[in-house]
Amino acid sequence: MTVPGHKSMTDWKRVKRDYDSNAPIPYDPDEDPYDPNDEAATEAFFKKATIWSGWPDPVLIQKDGVPVSPIKTSRPRSRAKAS
Repeated sequence: MTVPGHKSMTDWKRVKRDYDSNAPIPYDPDEDPYDPNDEAATEAFFKKATIWSGWPDPVLIQKDGVPVSPIKTSRPRSRAKAS
């Protein structure tokens, strides 16, 4: 995302060149949770994934689609509460 008034630091020519080359996405089975080049592995990973949505107060979206407040989970808040 580019901040208004700031120049994008993305090399869009490289991005387009990489996209057009159709080269596989680098994958290290020792460090990566799934192979991004394998559609079945990607689908299986995201079916089991826990998704946090929203900023600065993220909301957990459960697999059944029901939002859960971060206060009800064990995930630490991203910022301190005002006293």
